[in-house]
Amino acid sequence: MKIHLTVTLVGPFVLDDEGNIIDTRNFELKPQIVSEKLAKLDMGELPKELEDMLKDHKKNQIVVHNLNLNRILSTKKFNVVIDYDDPVIDTFHKNFIENVQNLGLFKARKDYIRFLREAMIQLTRERVRQSAQKRDGLIVHAIETIDDLDKTINLFSSRLREFYGMHFPELVDAIENHNTFAKVVSITGNKTNIDKKLLVDEFSLPEKKAEKLLASRKNSMGSPLLEQDILIIQDQATVIVELFKRRQALEKWMEEAMTAIAPNMCGVVNPLLGARLISLAGSLKQLAFSPSSKIQILGAEKALYRTIKTGAPPPKHGVIFQDSRLNQAKWWQRGKIARVISGRLSIAVRMDFFKAEDNSEQLDKEVTEKIAEVLEKYPEPPERPIRREFKRSRPPQRRGPQKRKTR
Repeated sequence: MKIHLTVTLVGPFVLDDEGNIIDTRNFELKPQIVSEKLAKLDMGELPKELEDMLKDHKKNQIVVHNLNLNRILSTKKFNVVIDYDDPVIDTFHKNFIENVQNLGLFKARKDYIRFLREAMIQLTRERVRQSAQKRDGLIVHAIETIDDLDKTINLFSSRLREFYGMHFPELVDAIENHNTFAKVVSITGNKTNIDKKLLVDEFSLPEKKAEKLLASRKNSMGSPLLEQDILIIQDQATVIVELFKRRQALEKWMEEAMTAIAPNMCGVVNPLLGARLISLAGSLKQLAFSPSSKIQILGAEKALYRTIKTGAPPPKHGVIFQDSRLNQAKWWQRGKIARVISGRLSIAVRMDFFKAEDNSEQLDKEVTEKIAEVLEKYPEPPERPIRREFKRSRPPQRRGPQKRKTR
């Protein structure tokens, strides 16, 4: 027997093909209780009233028009079919106020309108509260903050190098790392304060390089600066050092949060890359419901659109290219390794979203073995097809305008 199931603010209803109410279980008509039950349904939990009602309809084919309800019932092995435009359910909702009045749930239309308003306000508050409780939203903001910090640090560091290059340009060329360069400038300021012990012992600069740098101070192309100019440059260097410390602290917190939120995902890729994938998808839930093919090319949307538009070769990987096992592989192995990583990521993120057990070690082992198989199976590049050159036929010569024959 085919039945039609819909969940409303007053409870679940089962209808037959003619739209008659076969079965119903009413919620307790209090806005707070109703909002909590519907919010739990959004999270994948069936309300007690609906669960009790479905026990009497296990053998029936159930037609629903809600995608989330379809997913929940499918996981519970019900014979469920989704129909977004089910005319039976649409007709029932069009006459819903009359139906609930006939059941005696509300005396007048205005009573239901008042209950609807209060219940929807409570439901909105409950959904906002549940959304705030999800820590994956914090992960998204954290990775975006790290990106903003990187842009700011690079901008400030390039400006600092230009400033200090007027005083001691040889130091700018000798130290490439922005953090180390900012630390040296913030501590010493004037080039006369730079000594060998500081460069070698504290900043691990090679001894020969440090000696050469110190010797270049006598014949430096830079000009001496006033003390107040040096202080301004030192303040800017100190700001950059503090920004680096903030970034390191944020990255450390994010690694701990990722280990708690998505341990299986951290078993496949490093926490920073996992957080970036969650940020690109929007949330852990959206990433969990994404196929592995989409995870594989997340971050390469422009290349994908170019493929669709111009017919260029499609991208083999997106942001997962940051994984060292992928970016250090040979070019002909990268596509296969990207499929291996994205496939295990798809499994791992679903395990994390549905709160499965921590299986990160097993997933890490599987990825390592699969990548080793790829490297062993494809050690040499494939033979590229030989392009045959055809002789172009001589283009026909254009003739000038011919005179029209007259009779």
